[in-house]
Amino acid sequence: MTSRSWFFRGMTEEFKRRLWAVALSSLAFFFTFPVSMVYLTTQSDRSDARNLNYFIDSAKELLSYGNGWTVTLMAIMAVVLGFSGFSYLNSKRKVDFYHSLPVRREKQFLIRYLCGILIAAVPYLVFAVISAQIAAAAGAPMGEIMRTALFGWAYQMLSFLIPYTAAVIAAMLTGNTVVGLMGFGVLNFYFPLFVLLWQGLAEMCLETFCSHNFAADWAGRLSPMFFYISGFDKTVTGGMVLSRLAAAAVFILIAAVLHKKRPSEAAGRAMAFPLSQPFIRIMITTEFSVSGLMFFWNLGGRSIGWAVFGLLAGGVICHCVIEIIYHFDFKKLFCHKRQMVFSLALAFGFFALFFWDITGYDSWLPDSGQMDSAAAYAENGADSWVDYGTLFLGKEENGRSYGQWLRESEEEHITDRMILENSDLALEFARTWIESWNQTGMEAVRGNSWPEERVCVIYRMKNGRTVKRVYDIPEENVKDLFREIYHDSGYKKGRYPLLEMTEDQLKGVQVSHMGKESLLSEKEGFSREEMAELLKLYQKELSNLSLEQSGELPVGEIRFLDELRLQAATGTKDQEMAWVYGSREYYPIYPAFQETIGALLKLNIKVGDPMDPAAIRSVWVEAEVETESDFPGDISVSYMGYEERNRDAIERIASEMKYSSYIEYCSFGDFSRDVFLRVRFEDDSDEAFFVPDGETADWLRERIKANAEE
Repeated sequence: MTSRSWFFRGMTEEFKRRLWAVALSSLAFFFTFPVSMVYLTTQSDRSDARNLNYFIDSAKELLSYGNGWTVTLMAIMAVVLGFSGFSYLNSKRKVDFYHSLPVRREKQFLIRYLCGILIAAVPYLVFAVISAQIAAAAGAPMGEIMRTALFGWAYQMLSFLIPYTAAVIAAMLTGNTVVGLMGFGVLNFYFPLFVLLWQGLAEMCLETFCSHNFAADWAGRLSPMFFYISGFDKTVTGGMVLSRLAAAAVFILIAAVLHKKRPSEAAGRAMAFPLSQPFIRIMITTEFSVSGLMFFWNLGGRSIGWAVFGLLAGGVICHCVIEIIYHFDFKKLFCHKRQMVFSLALAFGFFALFFWDITGYDSWLPDSGQMDSAAAYAENGADSWVDYGTLFLGKEENGRSYGQWLRESEEEHITDRMILENSDLALEFARTWIESWNQTGMEAVRGNSWPEERVCVIYRMKNGRTVKRVYDIPEENVKDLFREIYHDSGYKKGRYPLLEMTEDQLKGVQVSHMGKESLLSEKEGFSREEMAELLKLYQKELSNLSLEQSGELPVGEIRFLDELRLQAATGTKDQEMAWVYGSREYYPIYPAFQETIGALLKLNIKVGDPMDPAAIRSVWVEAEVETESDFPGDISVSYMGYEERNRDAIERIASEMKYSSYIEYCSFGDFSRDVFLRVRFEDDSDEAFFVPDGETADWLRERIKANAEE
């Protein structure tokens, strides 16, 4: 072992010692790749191009780095090989034997560490190459399928180093296999749970917190196993490869140092390094204390008493369990009382940080000199109907078209696109909310109003940081506060993607009135000049729209189509795509859009006309109706309805009713007092309408009561 061949001798001995792992790995990869590939070759005759292409895609998916089963198998093998390779550290007899050999610890670590990698890497590579050759023999292109297999193997092995080395680190830190597995769980779940608790407390305690993806965004960065898994659902980039190389290098360095410093007498103990015991004890106890506090705090109606009970229950039980694991002795439950008290105090301090907003998160406002730009939008009250996304069209192997709507979130689009011309408007909005909150408290700000409107404000700082806050405002106040922001031209440009459309892109226009659509295109006899003029007029009126005008019920809908959208909107026998696009990207035609309505009228397209009563067979009428209670003097409210067939009543209803699908376009609209209708037409179709609150609505409520009593 002291000669230059120490490495190869050591590797040979290690492979002999772990022959069971070699056999298990070989068997697993044999069934994963060659057997599965042979099975794929039997599923079709591959005599036509469609079946052959399907086989090629399936073979590439099997051999690619994104194969779900391969990802799972490699994760399992990382844990098995990591712990089995260094299991000798848990036996005093084996430790004494290996440490008495004239081989430095660094060399022993290198032998065992590399052996574990090779046990996974070699069978994987051999059987992946064999599978690629099987696929090539069945008709797949050899070069393409082999590149897929080799790249999949290389990226998988690079990613494998992260959970594998994490398992080795867990084995180094502990002296018992069961405790080591627990430690591996702590390494993978402690920090994701920490940020999840952080987000939970922020959502429950802070009024302006809106980073709801915080835990999901950070989980893959704080856990070796989550980080490993997160790299397989997207296209591999150079940055991803470098980040995995860097993470693996750091983990390997930590594992090597721990192996060198690990005391020989640690075998059989729960923790190999006494210095790590208090840190791990305090960290885990604190986290469980916060978890218990949050659980009982919510269960008990957010009472401080229940919060304290949950804190004590979670912290004390966790501390006792850790002491039992550390010492394997029930008598040691409270042998570190001071650390337990410190953990409980730390957990309560963590809770207090959010509950009393010690950091001033809710009252924070940027200085105007530090802010580069800002954006603001109401999440539900105004313009929540806007669709954000991209239409994608492609062709299958048989030439048939298919499509997909790739949705973009509202928050992402507005964060990227909206820049208010007057950034101080966003600051003033937030300042008004904060001043009211500071003066009267949150309950007074909210009052008894329900529901509230959520307005999100985005600050872009000059240092490159983006800060988001959300303010809950009673609906009767938010309209006044939001008015100036809505009138800012930067708001419209960032809110409505249609304002970015140019005349060169325009290929068609589709108008909808109460579900009946009209298509304008060159094929239908409309000139490009007519459609371009319509786009220009609509964009101008949309840009000049006031908040009050946007609260009116539209008279119709319109959408402007480029080449792809025109194909999707029309659909053909070979391109059944209309369902993919559906009713997306329609914009409202408000009564204030008189120039747009006039231009449509010149093209013989009418919007806003009342419904013809002769086309109506019957109307189902329903609304909230006040009735006398069983108790004298009390009034009860019931949701009641009846079917109207009287022709005179139907004529009056038809003259007043509005199309219900347009309600979503009304900014900060209140329709709670309206009477809702289900209109059955003579052609046996039906649509939803409503009668606005007023004289006719009151008359209908009386008819509801009269018919219900009858």
